[in-house]
Amino acid sequence: MKWIIALLLLPFTVTAQINSQFTVAAHIFHDKFEYSGSGLFGFIDNGQLGYMDKNQKIIIPTSSEIGKGKYGNIPKFNNGYGIFKKEDKYGLVDKTGKTVIPYEYNSISFFPTANYIAIVSKKEGTKSNYGVVSIHNKTIVPLTYDMISVSGSYIIVKKDGLYGVKDITGKDLLPIEYKVLYVYPEDKVAKVKKDDDYGFIDLNGNWLFKKSSAVYDLYSCNQGLILCKVNNKFGYLNLKGEEVIATQYDRAGDFDETGMAKVGYYNGNTNYITRYGYINKQGKVIIPIEYKNLSYFKNGYAFAQDPTTNRYGYLDTKGNWLLKPIYIFTSSLFDNYGGTWVKMTDNKYHYIDKKGKDYGTLDESGSSPQSFTDEYAVYSDETRPYTLIDSKGKTVKIIDDCKNIYSFSGGLAGYQSKENDLYGFVDMKGNKIGKAEYTGFNGFQNGFSRVIKKINGASKSGYIDTKGKIIIPFIYDVATSFEDGWAVVSKDSQFYFVDPSGNEKPTPRKYDKLVAFRSGFAMGTIEDSSKKNTYYYINKNLKEAFSIEAKQGYNFQENIAVINRTGVYELMDTKGNPYKELTDIEVVKFPKEGLLGVRKDKKWGFIDKTGKQVVPFLYEDCDSYVGNYAKIKQDDKWGIIDKTGKVIIAPKYDNIVPSEEGIFIYYQDSYYGIIDKNGKIISSPNYYPLTPFYKGVAIGKEKKSFVIIHSPLAK
Repeated sequence: MKWIIALLLLPFTVTAQINSQFTVAAHIFHDKFEYSGSGLFGFIDNGQLGYMDKNQKIIIPTSSEIGKGKYGNIPKFNNGYGIFKKEDKYGLVDKTGKTVIPYEYNSISFFPTANYIAIVSKKEGTKSNYGVVSIHNKTIVPLTYDMISVSGSYIIVKKDGLYGVKDITGKDLLPIEYKVLYVYPEDKVAKVKKDDDYGFIDLNGNWLFKKSSAVYDLYSCNQGLILCKVNNKFGYLNLKGEEVIATQYDRAGDFDETGMAKVGYYNGNTNYITRYGYINKQGKVIIPIEYKNLSYFKNGYAFAQDPTTNRYGYLDTKGNWLLKPIYIFTSSLFDNYGGTWVKMTDNKYHYIDKKGKDYGTLDESGSSPQSFTDEYAVYSDETRPYTLIDSKGKTVKIIDDCKNIYSFSGGLAGYQSKENDLYGFVDMKGNKIGKAEYTGFNGFQNGFSRVIKKINGASKSGYIDTKGKIIIPFIYDVATSFEDGWAVVSKDSQFYFVDPSGNEKPTPRKYDKLVAFRSGFAMGTIEDSSKKNTYYYINKNLKEAFSIEAKQGYNFQENIAVINRTGVYELMDTKGNPYKELTDIEVVKFPKEGLLGVRKDKKWGFIDKTGKQVVPFLYEDCDSYVGNYAKIKQDDKWGIIDKTGKVIIAPKYDNIVPSEEGIFIYYQDSYYGIIDKNGKIISSPNYYPLTPFYKGVAIGKEKKSFVIIHSPLAK
């Protein structure tokens, strides 16, 4: 019963099962697990980082040599390379784990689209110097600059407060003489400020036009048109500085690959509500400026909120509905595989294609849309149902409707229903026995369990058998388990003995306390605050066999009783004869399987029923034997010994629970795992918690696992 209490499972909330259309691999257990780009999945175990592929093949083994991410996170790979940190220095690692840029820089920024170059920095005192190196750590731009950035295939450098431009090989294009400099690589122009001049130049340094900064705010350039603002209104200039679309919009963005720009007007006097649409390069409205929510275009489509119905749909570049506005909400554009997430009238997110075909929700809750920009993503599975497992760690059955589950006892385990918070029982196959209708219970013992029900507002105890049948009605205030054919019950402040047929028998006298039968005896106590208590040992015939006066008296276990008459523990036989003084013993733990745990000189060991030492006094702590095994503690870790004292499992776990079958559960890093008597790990610590094994089965709840998912539209 101790472990029934100690291993109480905490409440949990069941969420949904993952949609198999999205699943690549499931049941992946790690401390942390993420999709990391380039087809790799990063994971952290025991503080060490590694990577696997979608088939769970380890590509980069866990190792302290690979380093970590910038903030202890899992680094992402970009085009096959990732930035890692080791001992406060950064390096670049390829997807095989090989270091290509050594760990010698204070910072690294990697640009695979710009000829695979990296901006790096080193500190000299408090000053950081920046340069550019190749993928092979060859210097392209020396580490002599105050700041460097990359725009397309151009390198912008800063020195002493001024900017210049180099090409991708490090060759000078624009001298370092500009106060402000932004490069727009597609149009091969730059926005600059030099002395009092402000405007755009080409990348040979020739002025295209100059504007008065007191009148014009110049923004970005794309598709040959420059976004500008005059008198707090947006419009567009050409590369000659001529106004081709008058400044008239409250909001505006760049022209994109569609040849259009998103523009908007404030609705009324508020700046917080804007109506949006799209214009072409001639300023013609292509998509009416009437949408409260309108996205940018991606892959030729944008989502919009219909002003009439307030529902969402998808527009093409001509303003026609690709998918009519029938969806409750979306904030997702079509990904590279032609899928997007929309919230439907069931208030769940569904994955659909460009024809509106529904691939369903990711899980039953439908609250977790995922981005598939690179085909794969990782789903954190919060379901964590209770599962019945065998001694090989294999799931036998998922047990539903369980808020809490307790250890097996007598072939049945108690559970607390999520539906009504009451208690019921499951058998060793995970099947429910009767209804969950009790407010409390004891574990089954000798075919019966004491259960508690609310009767007219009061808690009353009765008994059921292993089929859930009531064998003794709910009439008792207190009741114990059956042992040796009797249970101890009380009603109206009076103790009784009751048999499995419900027959009550009076006690030989009135006791202050009455302990249930063990090893053929019940024990009644008459307390005396000024003298020694009197302990009466009652046999199975309900007769007082003998009594003792003692400071402390305990009931029999394995035909041994421990008493303390004068401050020294003694062993007593079943005739009431003390026969062995346990001299110098400080503390006693009572036997369940024949050996007694005792502490001497602050160390624990075990003695047999004759008082002979069997296990030396070596341990910081111990617990009673279960079958042939007991747990012991050394150097603040727990292990297992057998009845000869031989160490079966070295003490190296945060906790470990023995079982008579030689299958143990151990506790490590906040979770339970399974280990056998030979030290073989059957299951890593993947459960929290996990009941002790009983006849080859246990009940546990797996820790959070991860699922690799991908777009069902990906080829």
